Amino acid sequence: MPKNLRTYLDEIEKTHPEAILRIQKPMRVAYEISALQRKLDAEKRYPIMIIEKPILDNGDVSRFPVVTNLTASRELCAEALGIHPQRVAMEYRDRVAHRIDPVMVSRDEAPVKEVIETGGEVDLLRFPICTHNYMDPGPYIGAGFATTYDPDTGIDNTCLQRIWVKSPKRTGYWPAIVSHSMQNLMKFWERGEDMPIAVWIGHHPSGVSGAQSRLGHPESHYPAMGGVMGEAVKLVPTETFGKKLMVPAEAEMVIEGYVPKDVYEAEGPFGEYPGYIGPQRPSQVIDVTCVTYRKDAIYHGIGVGLADHLVMLGNFPLEARIYDIVKQVVPELMNVFVPISGRRNHVYLQVKKTRPGIGKEAIMAALPCDSRLKHVIVVDEDIDLFNESDVLWSVAYRSQWDKDLVVVKGAAVFPLDPSLSAPGNIGTRGGIDATCPPPIGPGLPRYYQMKNKTPDDVAERIHISDYVNPDHIGKYPTSY
Repeated sequence: MPKNLRTYLDEIEKTHPEAILRIQKPMRVAYEISALQRKLDAEKRYPIMIIEKPILDNGDVSRFPVVTNLTASRELCAEALGIHPQRVAMEYRDRVAHRIDPVMVSRDEAPVKEVIETGGEVDLLRFPICTHNYMDPGPYIGAGFATTYDPDTGIDNTCLQRIWVKSPKRTGYWPAIVSHSMQNLMKFWERGEDMPIAVWIGHHPSGVSGAQSRLGHPESHYPAMGGVMGEAVKLVPTETFGKKLMVPAEAEMVIEGYVPKDVYEAEGPFGEYPGYIGPQRPSQVIDVTCVTYRKDAIYHGIGVGLADHLVMLGNFPLEARIYDIVKQVVPELMNVFVPISGRRNHVYLQVKKTRPGIGKEAIMAALPCDSRLKHVIVVDEDIDLFNESDVLWSVAYRSQWDKDLVVVKGAAVFPLDPSLSAPGNIGTRGGIDATCPPPIGPGLPRYYQMKNKTPDDVAERIHISDYVNPDHIGKYPTSY
């Protein structure tokens, strides 16, 4: 049975029924779904939410359910990939490296072709596309994978990009200036041509994660997507462009169209992943020619700027890319973690410090990996990389910023950081080496004060469950 969104939800229903929040009560796609998701996020609770009766902006109940929070839990996301949640960087990197070529299927074999609408039949407003934040101008497709191709080579590229549904057949479209989609767009426009585009929505979490792999240009994401999924992606030709532009046959829906040359319209404001409302700006548009979808399509939305937006859809691929690149420069690298709290601006690196300079070498190797990386913190092997209290404790007591701080001024950065000065793509990046000094010689211990701890034999024999009723643990007060 092929991997897709349905097979994944069926599997979760069987193996982790407690992880599903199925909502029968009608909820408006404008703000209400996002409000509930935001409240759960504040409690650090990340069930997969299935809204059975989403209410459209015109007041009608959509016949298409919404699934969201699909990629919010690090544990569930890692399990979907068959990876331990603390070994994502290494094992995801290996999956991407061992790519599986896609296979082409016919229209009759593609569930996403069960319904085909063109011309006047197209109406994107019939789908339960969510409006998330109070200044958003309307519904935004957040989990739409924009697939384009390089006109010089014919090689496709897939990228998660925001799409504002303005009317039944037109959307806004914001390809970041550093994206491969923008490179493809400029090539088409330089030829005097509109750019073909297909936006596919809804797939197995491992599939949507693989489609976010950080690759070169031009380089197709479909083989990497297959490597992450562990099986070949089934592709089908688009209705508008045929084999020139292929899309996943197991997707829930596909939107096809053109990005017309030199057409710009106001886009935004929009609440993006940093957690701030981004400004209105002139952006490209998509003129929609065709929509195909399953008869009972499930609309996959994401909680923009929440864990659902960050964990698997960006942080997993980013961790793998950083690990792959830094490991080649610093063999002592042990692990990489991109925390939700830093919203892709922060990365934590763990190294085995056997010689001087390793921490700063790791920082300098990591910063060029992605324009979104702003701060790199390097810690020792005895620090729990996935516990931010441990990481900050290491910064507090294993660093002196006059000698351990690395600052890079005038660097190219991602333009969504509101702390940047105009023009908004040049800023300061850096890192902190929060590691202890290395051993003073080969085979000798490291000279640094010892950490507090109870004797190992006592720690091993004392278990909370022997002294505390497990039902009461969740009722105890927390602290920060």
